Amino acid sequence: MTTTALRRIAFGVVPAVLAVGVVSGCNDSAPSVQAPPATAASTASSTTDSVPTVTPTDTGGSSESTSPAVPTVSTAPSKATGDPAKVCTTDSDSFSTPAVLAPSTKKATWGKPLDLKQEYAGTVSMSAAKPVAKKPAANDYFGPPDGQVYLLIKVTVKYKSGDDNFLGDTFFTLRDSHNNVCDSDLLSSVVQQRQRFDSVTMSKTQKSYVGTLVYDVPANQDYSKYTLMYLPDSIDSKSANAPVAWTK
Repeated sequence: MTTTALRRIAFGVVPAVLAVGVVSGCNDSAPSVQAPPATAASTASSTTDSVPTVTPTDTGGSSESTSPAVPTVSTAPSKATGDPAKVCTTDSDSFSTPAVLAPSTKKATWGKPLDLKQEYAGTVSMSAAKPVAKKPAANDYFGPPDGQVYLLIKVTVKYKSGDDNFLGDTFFTLRDSHNNVCDSDLLSSVVQQRQRFDSVTMSKTQKSYVGTLVYDVPANQDYSKYTLMYLPDSIDSKSANAPVAWTK
């Protein structure tokens, strides 16, 4: 439920609570009036009918007590803050866990290969070429936000040994020099679809694979200081620690 919807419900409850208070006040003053039996019966009936209105009063009180809990909606993933012309930003619809550097992460400079052994899978050699920035075309309606450009990173994978090894583009995480996660761009045509890094299963019959990752990043930055990480099977991973990473 959105924050706007919650507020509408909260504002809707307040009038109901006030109405109940008025009815309650009228009922409290009723004993001072000597009503005939028929009127008393009618009043009793009215009182009986008004009993359920006590529940909204309690609910209203409960709603007021739970109002401070509305901000818990903010615990959902949110967009990164900051000037997109200076730092990387990412949307809130990411389906993978952003990888992080850890003491156990094997690091290499751009272009250097690293061996990656996945649990219940084989071993591959992976390398990431130095990032290359590219400005969007003037008529690129799916381009990056104002002040940002495309960043292209060509990744090469080679099968080495063991069982099949599944790799996916969503398992990569790019962070800028301030450790912000950069937004992966899947809609632009800056790279042909057949040249993009997609999902692939490395095996004895699929021994090599080359694909390009595309990100939206602020313009005029030192992209060699950015860090590309790979977190295999990130959805099921117990930790976000990247096993391999490339940077300057």
